[in-house]
Amino acid sequence: MLFGKSCRQCVVRDAALCAALTDSQLEPLARCGVQRSLARGETLVRAGDPAPICANIQSGLLKISQISPAGQEMIIGLLWPGDFIGTPFMGDAAPPAQHDIVALTPVSLCQFPQAIMERALADHPMMERQLLRRTFTALGDVRGRISRLARATAQARVAGFLLETAHRQGDDDGETMLIIELPLSRGEIADLLGLTIETVSRQIGKLKHAGVIGLPGGRRIAIHDPDALAEAAEAVI
Repeated sequence: MLFGKSCRQCVVRDAALCAALTDSQLEPLARCGVQRSLARGETLVRAGDPAPICANIQSGLLKISQISPAGQEMIIGLLWPGDFIGTPFMGDAAPPAQHDIVALTPVSLCQFPQAIMERALADHPMMERQLLRRTFTALGDVRGRISRLARATAQARVAGFLLETAHRQGDDDGETMLIIELPLSRGEIADLLGLTIETVSRQIGKLKHAGVIGLPGGRRIAIHDPDALAEAAEAVI
């Protein structure tokens, strides 16, 4: 049972899908939930699985990836705290999972049986509408990413990734952090952006030389000039 101390102290209570519910409305759903932890590298969903799970990510980061015919992994997206995983209402028409979902860091999530989640969505139209809005937003983000990758310069791709990371790692007020922690290695960033690792490193170096960012050490990035970074992210070929 999740409700009680766990739900009330959940760090994504106001950001996850269940934010649409009051505590009393959430209680029946939470009674059916199970908290689950994943270690770094552990697979949550494997391509070909018969039915993806329904879950809210509480902490940590996961990658969505697939294996190319040549056997190379391709990272196609990231899942952050507050994101929802699942495809409710697909029923028997639900296709097998098309991608792997793997923990990039230690992850905690609350998982629900799909039938229970579907009932909660049907009983609470505000929650159902929120899921629909999130789905449309995610679709728009994917279309935008495809468009940017088709015409953006290498520096724009890297700058855009840094901006997105800063936004997703922002504080509760949604403000951009001045120091971010890269969620991926430079090789993984290159894979996600359709670049080489050398190009990613070169573009990070150029942004540093221009005074837009700093490199304090490790995977940390200091954003010195957010406006300049945003401008760099808009550059097109």
